[in-house]
Amino acid sequence: MTRVSPSTRPLKRVTRTSIADSAYEAIRDSILQGRYPPGEQLVEARLAAELGVSRGPVREALGRLTEEGLLVDILHRGTFVREFEPGDLIDIYNVRIGLESVAVRLVIGAGRPVGPLVSLVEDMRKAARAGDLGRLSRLEFRFHETLCDLSGNSVLASVFRSISSQVQMVLSLDNASYSDPQEIPDEHVPLIEAIEAGDPEIAVERITQHIVCSVEPLFVRLYGHADIPEAKRLIASVK
Repeated sequence: MTRVSPSTRPLKRVTRTSIADSAYEAIRDSILQGRYPPGEQLVEARLAAELGVSRGPVREALGRLTEEGLLVDILHRGTFVREFEPGDLIDIYNVRIGLESVAVRLVIGAGRPVGPLVSLVEDMRKAARAGDLGRLSRLEFRFHETLCDLSGNSVLASVFRSISSQVQMVLSLDNASYSDPQEIPDEHVPLIEAIEAGDPEIAVERITQHIVCSVEPLFVRLYGHADIPEAKRLIASVK
């Protein structure tokens, strides 16, 4: 039996996948930056024409984004940018509180340096000064992703990444409600200070408050008010 070495295998699948990856990144970035707002229908043919590619890579990209929870397929209607129900948002916030609370305890317990977090806050400040909300939101997500990485728990970091698209979309929606984007990086400083001080209880309190403080303004922006049972219960649970 003749074996084909890795160096002689054809690369056609890699080329096709590369186009699909590019389509995925372009569509995903447009969703996260608000070009395609929640509830908007994404038409495969139109996206393919805009991107200058065939419909196959676009179809693959839309499938990946649906699996990640950014899009929803509605039978006989099409594919739409996900609209978050109040309960959906609270589920995301609760998972983040659980994961990131454990992460800060592990970071402190292992004595991890906070340099990477400090650098990200500085980058966030630069993005805020430049008025680049898209980059600011990406950097904020990277801050929380790095926090989970610093925990040293690969399972925790993997679980956080599994909901990365939904977290980034929520962060983008939340950050758009700030009148002064500079407040966004500033809100991360108390957490870094608590980690540096080596106080896990204060650090957990601060990461929880940091996550929950965005619930009320986000609910007001999305639903017109925050007088929703799910939001009130989560806010009350940390007071």
